[in-house]
Amino acid sequence: MHQSLRNCIRDLFNKAQTSKTCHKSVGEKLKACYAKTTLDEFAEEFIACLVVPLSYADKHPVVENSLIFAANFAVGFQSYEDVDNSEQMDPFMLKIFDFLMKSQIAVDPGVRFRVCYFLNMLLTAMGDDAYIDDILCDKIITTMLDRVLDRSSKVRAQAILALQRLQDPTDDDCRVMKVYMFHLAKDPSSEVRRTILSCMARTQRTLLCVLRRTRDINDLVRKAAYQFLCKVSVKSLSIKQREELLNDGLRDQSDIVKNCVKKELIDSWLRNYNGDFLALLRALDPGMNIKGMESAVLTLKSLLETSEIKTLLEQLPVEVQTRLIPLDKITCENVLFWRCVAEHLKREGCTEDLEEIVPELSQFCTFIRELLALIDSKQLESWEKTMYQFMLCQLFEMSKIYDLSDECGRENLRSIMVDTLMHEICSDKIVQCIVEYFDQVIPDVDRRLTALVEVINELRRPSKQTQTQQVCQLTSTQANDKNMLKAKLKVTLLELKEDQYNEIQNKNYLRAEELKVQIERITAEIHQITEELELPTVTEDVGEEPLKNDSHTMTICLEIMCSSMQSPSIKTLHPTLRSILDHIVIENLGHQDVSIHELELKSIVICCLLDGELAKKYFTMFFLPFTEFPDDYRMWITALKAIFDLLLRYGLEFFDIVQADDEIDANDKSKRNRTVRLYTESDEVSSVNVERFDIEQGGDKFIKIITGFLDHEDPSVRFTAAEGLTKLLFCRRINSPRLLARLIILWHNPLSEGNTYLTQCLCAFFNNFSVHVPDSQTMLEEAFLPTLKTLANAPERSPLQAIDPLKVCEIILSLTRQGVHKRSSVNVHNDLVFTILSEVLNPNCEIDPSVLIRSMKFLEVKMEIESLKENLKEALDNTIEKVQEIDKRLVKYIEQFKNKLNAIDAREAQDEDNVSEANSESSVDSSQ
Repeated sequence: MHQSLRNCIRDLFNKAQTSKTCHKSVGEKLKACYAKTTLDEFAEEFIACLVVPLSYADKHPVVENSLIFAANFAVGFQSYEDVDNSEQMDPFMLKIFDFLMKSQIAVDPGVRFRVCYFLNMLLTAMGDDAYIDDILCDKIITTMLDRVLDRSSKVRAQAILALQRLQDPTDDDCRVMKVYMFHLAKDPSSEVRRTILSCMARTQRTLLCVLRRTRDINDLVRKAAYQFLCKVSVKSLSIKQREELLNDGLRDQSDIVKNCVKKELIDSWLRNYNGDFLALLRALDPGMNIKGMESAVLTLKSLLETSEIKTLLEQLPVEVQTRLIPLDKITCENVLFWRCVAEHLKREGCTEDLEEIVPELSQFCTFIRELLALIDSKQLESWEKTMYQFMLCQLFEMSKIYDLSDECGRENLRSIMVDTLMHEICSDKIVQCIVEYFDQVIPDVDRRLTALVEVINELRRPSKQTQTQQVCQLTSTQANDKNMLKAKLKVTLLELKEDQYNEIQNKNYLRAEELKVQIERITAEIHQITEELELPTVTEDVGEEPLKNDSHTMTICLEIMCSSMQSPSIKTLHPTLRSILDHIVIENLGHQDVSIHELELKSIVICCLLDGELAKKYFTMFFLPFTEFPDDYRMWITALKAIFDLLLRYGLEFFDIVQADDEIDANDKSKRNRTVRLYTESDEVSSVNVERFDIEQGGDKFIKIITGFLDHEDPSVRFTAAEGLTKLLFCRRINSPRLLARLIILWHNPLSEGNTYLTQCLCAFFNNFSVHVPDSQTMLEEAFLPTLKTLANAPERSPLQAIDPLKVCEIILSLTRQGVHKRSSVNVHNDLVFTILSEVLNPNCEIDPSVLIRSMKFLEVKMEIESLKENLKEALDNTIEKVQEIDKRLVKYIEQFKNKLNAIDAREAQDEDNVSEANSESSVDSSQ
């Protein structure tokens, strides 16, 4: 009986593995076998057959069919008709689960993988209304949590999937949810993080973890994070989170992620608002900040690419007759939508559709003027002012779609631009938008600059030559008291009106009548105080007033200057701009507003970029913010950017900056005075805060200051310094292997992991530097040992201790591999192998010899000179003798390297024999 049962079950399993279509009939036959024997005997033979597919880790149809059949058969014994059923689970299923729990500790990772895989298959096959008892649930969770810590990432990923049906989103102490969130943030395997995103429940706590994964280093994990968020209602996210998601996703460097955001996330959000574009824009609130506007514009452009023009025109809030938005219905969202649709139609060449939604240029200018008049008629709150500034900015951006061949329309546009620049509502963004387009409205440089100077002069001129002074019966103290009393009465009046409304709702009309009397009395008092404060005025001539230099006026003037100087048509410092620099910027350098001082620095550096002598004159000025504004990092960043721009424009030698001998390129001694001495680890970063830059004390001191910012606490300052120094290296303004070593360490520093822009900047720099810069291979070669020495000498508590030096070796050696640089035929690995061996043999070696020896596997040595080959073999033999005294386990790495060299020699010899044979055959053929 036992043998026949075994044969029967095996035959049925063999049939089940061929195709899924026969699973139902085979399952019925297997149930018939189960009915003829005991549970223990049947379970023993069933598990014996199940062990076979569980032993294969590779995915194969036969294995898949067997496991699917086994899972469905086992689940078929359990009934879930009564959810309140207290009956225990089917004993056969319990035996299957017990077997899996015991097998999950198998030595073979393939078996552990299949056990987790089959467990997930079982739980999934149990259906949506399934339940298991608490004891079994805790046992499965405990065993699978052990597998989540497995050394194999594939096993961990399958354990994650096996736990997905055991998570409880309603329980704040759920062990599964906690493990999911921990491994989502910390697991080194991208496959595990991606698997968690595919099966983790959506709650407010998990949402925050997923939002962080949208900046994961792996493209597929970022995509999985956005796919997770597609299933989350947009209303569950704050406005800031929505903006950041769209900005990061639509600007992602990976097309996979970018397309996911475009085609899945944005479409899902639009479906949340039933396809209403304006409702989606309101959810992004574009009028409140620049990031909101940028994300809204990117979103609209993505949606417009896939939307039908008819749908867009139907949702546009534009009147058919005027082709304008009525002023009483104008909002930030519909103005932005109007602008983006118009630009989209212009790009697509839909001229007829564009003419239906956009008026003539003169009529459009009149519309802007009416909007300015509407603004003048209101007392605006700060948020309302921001809203109208946004609208004006969008309207002037929209004006760029017009053809300026219409002389009358162009003149009207010029007039409204000038009027808007002088209006109180004008902001820095409006200035940038208008002045940037001024090139097209007034192409002539002299006329354009003259017009802008007139605007600046008008802005700074006092509104009147006389000053109005009040002659009143009340003293200033009395007037203040009256105003305070009036404000208090207004608050009391509002409270009484609210009480009156509540009493009327409660049908307490007597009390409401009493409150009405009090309201009338307080209203009369407020009216009386207002009349007392409205006193007659007389005008007294107080003489000529100084030019205005308040923050708003100076901001607009300086923004006009900066924007006008960045025009492509301006190649040199125009006399008009020089006059503005002297009489507006330089005269107001001591302005108390820090933002004005920042704009002044920007104005000066732009002028310096247009005039070299001016750059020499004001170069040291850009080092003053480091001491004058010790806590304002925004000023530091502005100053750093200015310094780097000047150095990139003119070079370091232009400012008489010299370099120490140890940093001079040995191959170019003629450039001894054209290079720079750079900062080393022994220099103190604190000098930034306590010392002023003095060109007479040594022109290289400023390099110490700049490189010191690479270790600054503020990530924005670190990024600015790193970006500037990489540009100087890439443009060959400086030549420093030690600086390269610092940048390599900064790239791998754990503190840089959260600074996405910094790591991306350094990654892009090294990849391009090694390919395009002529001296890059030699500089990277010279940076190899200094980098490893810095890591070896790092203090115990330094974050540099977490850097894997072997990984750093791999990066440097991959960047210096022959053929990486397009124009270089030099193989620096031929020199590096001797450098590494010499350092290993050095008795005072600071670097761990195991790191140096193991790094040799990344070398690609190709020596054509026989004497060098012999020298290398001799050096390898000497190293083996030395290493045997230190650690015999390292000898195998040197032997592997020797075998690699011998294989290369054999291959080259074979190639030479083939060439010789081919030449001899060619000679015979030619003689014949």
